[in-house]
Amino acid sequence: MISALFSPYVTALVFIILISYHYSRNLSQFLPLMVTFLLFAIIIPGFYVLWLLESRQIRDIHISDKNDRKIPFLLAGVSSVIGAFLLFILGAAKPVTVIGVAYAVNVIAVALLTQVWKVSIHTALYSAIVTTSVILFGIHLWWLYLFLIPLAWSRIHRKRHTIWQAVAGSLIAFVLTAATFWFFGYL
Repeated sequence: MISALFSPYVTALVFIILISYHYSRNLSQFLPLMVTFLLFAIIIPGFYVLWLLESRQIRDIHISDKNDRKIPFLLAGVSSVIGAFLLFILGAAKPVTVIGVAYAVNVIAVALLTQVWKVSIHTALYSAIVTTSVILFGIHLWWLYLFLIPLAWSRIHRKRHTIWQAVAGSLIAFVLTAATFWFFGYL
């Protein structure tokens, strides 16, 4: 239940909608930004994963087998880079564009790392979302990191990851997200 609730598809979807809305001046700005962000961060990679699942090239939607992750993760990386660029072209607020860049940086890093060692995408994405929230909205949101504990436990309990894979996902995303925001002058 915890693992499903914190599924990368769910958490990214909710966060992208909320952040796009928060930084839009009106509905006519919100809709194109949200659709662009969702399309390149979730929909394109997600439909590719569904196609792989339907054609029996992977066993599950979370691509549990490390060996099956290379192409879907690289596609997600390229898609997210295009999405971040389009957010900039569309005139998204700076925080939205920086989130798009941070998302791309994290996806590419995890795609490359996964070639040698599987890390938890669940903990990585959640850590990136909380780190972004703390940077943009304040340190008072630190307590959201505490949800990483039951999330990591659920991934370990379901035998999808080791403790080190769950911790690594969280730490890599924390560092890369903070570094991206630092690069753009937020820290």
